[in-house]
Amino acid sequence: MVKQVSKLTAVILLWGLFTCCSEMQKSNNDLPTEANSFMNTHFKETPIIQINTTSKKMDYETVLENGTEINYNNIGEWEEINFKWNPIPQSFLSELPKKIINFIEENYPDETIHKIERKHFGRKDLIYRIQFHKPNDIEISFSQEGDLISDNPNEKRLPSATKAFIKKHYPESQIVSIVDDVDGDFEVRLDNKTELDFDRKGVWFQLDSKKKPFPNSIIEILPTEMIKYILKNYPEQFIKEVEKKSYGYRVTLNKPNNVELCFTGSGILIEKFEPFSE
Repeated sequence: MVKQVSKLTAVILLWGLFTCCSEMQKSNNDLPTEANSFMNTHFKETPIIQINTTSKKMDYETVLENGTEINYNNIGEWEEINFKWNPIPQSFLSELPKKIINFIEENYPDETIHKIERKHFGRKDLIYRIQFHKPNDIEISFSQEGDLISDNPNEKRLPSATKAFIKKHYPESQIVSIVDDVDGDFEVRLDNKTELDFDRKGVWFQLDSKKKPFPNSIIEILPTEMIKYILKNYPEQFIKEVEKKSYGYRVTLNKPNNVELCFTGSGILIEKFEPFSE
């Protein structure tokens, strides 16, 4: 009985000590001055519930009541914010270069930001890395001034066939993001909004140019008979999307009617679908 009481007493004492220490680490005052100011400016209405730091206080990891996680360096500069599914405070957007905000609003209006990183390289170089939520899980990097850069580490592991394809057909474009699929396929998005899908070996199977024609070098790799048919029957339109299929190719032309055409591998028309035809 005495042993049981002793154990219980020990548990109570340990719990009290843990609670006391936890409470001490919930205050903004436990953060460097700059981090404390950042919190009061952008997250004043969301209390901190946990602050983790190293023994030498080289960095700080904070967890807010709504689940948002913010990491600071030793002098209190924010380095990473994981918003989870929480909305981004409007006041925080002023922390980012205006070019970044404009680029996201124009190119990814339907995506929501999951995480923002601010990383230093060397003494002066700084980049912003922004990741959107799944299922797309897109990652984009920007310079300190807000200019788009190709800094996606996934680019280094692109198959040689994919690198050669992009270099040949889009030599002036930069990779914005690389999105992996569960089956090994992946999608490469360029800064001109073009989306290129490749299989695990790096061979393309779907190309989407969005609102502009493909470069001539792309047209030249498609079946000649298919291109002739489109030029003859739809001279005012261009190919917006082309996908390799088991039977050959499926092509979508640009608006206003978004005609879909199916061709054999040699370019002979199989079927056409005109959604807006009468």
